[in-house]
Amino acid sequence: MSALDLMNDPFYAQIMFVIESSICKADCDAQEKGLRLTDSNIKSALNKARHLSVKPVPGPLETVQSREEIIHELATSIAANRELFRVETETPSGKEKASISCAEWVKAISAVEASLNLRRSDEAGSRCYLDFVGRFIKEGRI
Repeated sequence: MSALDLMNDPFYAQIMFVIESSICKADCDAQEKGLRLTDSNIKSALNKARHLSVKPVPGPLETVQSREEIIHELATSIAANRELFRVETETPSGKEKASISCAEWVKAISAVEASLNLRRSDEAGSRCYLDFVGRFIKEGRI
């Protein structure tokens, strides 16, 4: 199954929604600080999040002022959200909620990156993906 196909899988769609919600929050936080994130910044954050997902996650920064700090904070947040995302599984003792595997989380990050690659422009400073995902998340919460 390709990364783009994961968007159609309800399991991965939920995870992608969590990740893309974090992206939208980071974009809003950046705008409040007078900073403009680009699709390239988000691609960088997704790459960092993928690496942080397989290694221990460092704590969040005390203050987030610069674009690089926002990207770092976003990557840390995406990686840490895996621990908050629970799925129900059948066990011999009944149904239990457990964290999803690191491999599943990394696949979801790759699916978000595939979505970004599909929607982004090669133009410097592009926000095609960020504009799309902002509308998508807003509509999904209504």
